[in-house]
Formats: sequence, C-alpha cells, structure tokens
Amino acid sequence: MATTFGLLFSQESGGGSFFYEKTRELSRQQMERLAIEEFAKGNYPSFLTEWAEIGTVQEDAHGKKREVVFFVSPDYLAIGNSGDYYTLPLTPMASEEICEMSGAWLPTPKIVDMIYCAAELKLEPFNYIPRGRRNESADLLYEHSKVIQAQMKAAGRVPGTFIAGVKKDIVISSKLADSIRTHHVIIYGWHKPDGKPIQPETNVHIDSYVDYSHGTRMVKNKVLVDGVEYSYPEVLSDPVLHTLFSYDKKPLLKRGYR
Repeated sequence: MATTFGLLFSQESGGGSFFYEKTRELSRQQMERLAIEEFAKGNYPSFLTEWAEIGTVQEDAHGKKREVVFFVSPDYLAIGNSGDYYTLPLTPMASEEICEMSGAWLPTPKIVDMIYCAAELKLEPFNYIPRGRRNESADLLYEHSKVIQAQMKAAGRVPGTFIAGVKKDIVISSKLADSIRTHHVIIYGWHKPDGKPIQPETNVHIDSYVDYSHGTRMVKNKVLVDGVEYSYPEVLSDPVLHTLFSYDKKPLLKRGYR
C-alpha cells in the first residue's frame, strides 16, 4: 500500500512505517506512550546504540585544558529497523524517558555544536513553510523522516552514518531553571552547511509542543575527562568541569524536564 508520498509501507509489525500508520490518528499523548513502549521492547534501529565517539580538548572553568571523550547516538531517536525506520520527534519528557532506557541523557547546546563538527555526514536542513498547525501533523513528521533518509541515500550513505544538520535538538541548559517559563522545551541547532545554527537556543514553546523539525539525540552517561570516567550529569553539575560540556557560566543544577 503506497502512502500519499509515494513510499511503500512495510508489512512488518516492527517497521517504522507500520508504527506511523498505527499512530497517525492518535493524540500526541497516546502516540508517545506507544513510542516509549516500542523502545522498551527494543523496536528501534540497532545503529542508535552503536555510539559515535567524540574526542576533543576543552577548557574547564579555571581555563585549564582537558582531554574529553564522550559518546552520542549517530542519529536521532527513531522507531523501527535499519531498513524501515521513523525518526520521531518527541516531547522532552518522552525523550528523557527513552534516553534513560539506554543509559543516556540529552545534549547541551555546546554538545550539539561539537556533534556537528564531528559528524561524518552534514546534511542540508530541509524545512517546510508553516501553514496553520500542519508542521505538527503526524503526516509531516513522517514525511520529514523520509526526506532525511532520501538525502542520506543521495549522498551515498547508509542508515547509521553519523549525521548532523537534519533536526533542531531538544537540549538542556540553564533555561531549565527559568522561573517564568517553567514548563517549556529548549531547542537549539539545525546547522546550515556554513556551520551556523538556524535555531538559536530558545525556550519559547511549551514543553508539550512538537513539530517535524525537533529531534532527540542521546548522549551516553559515561564520559572521560583526562582519562578518568565520570557520569555526564555529574560533569554538568561540577563547578569546575561543567564548562567542558556547557556554554553556561554556572553548573547545571537542574538537568531534566521531569
């Protein structure tokens, strides 16, 4: 059966296209609950946890240079398998719940920039003209996923390639402690080929808002600083080390949306 976009649905119950067809008429809350259940069952492309290693030198809060190694998912969270997957935009709350299943957490804007620099394949951002609430529709979310896969194929790459430039990242930063916008999603990124992000760090949207451009990148909790193992949240809350992963001047005492 062909979709309205001329693509074929998978008949496999675990495929991303099957999940899209199953959930396209559901509410956001119902769809996200099913997405979490699918991740818990392991219904996601295996390449998501084939962690991409990034090694860099960063300065701590005292200006001392430190050798840093951290690990990220090579692509954004998706449901299905490497032959049929749906890169699925989620709320930050659902994103956190899924990240926790993989021993991971959400990136900061600084990590998003480092990911872009290190990515093997940097794709051109593909955007749609806003028309009412079309950009939030299940159909457009799924179509955008397929557009990215088509871009990757046109570049001669395969699923699992370490990519960047295709989504705005859901991030964590000091804006989580904003006393006015207390339940808002923070987004950042969507870098253009010149390396500049289309989306500056912002928390204008309520945390239940999701559109096709949002993506969830996982950062593994295990990181190395000068060869010593730390947890990623531990580094973010450290008064000296937090600048290795964060642009914020102070440690991140609040590091989650829930």
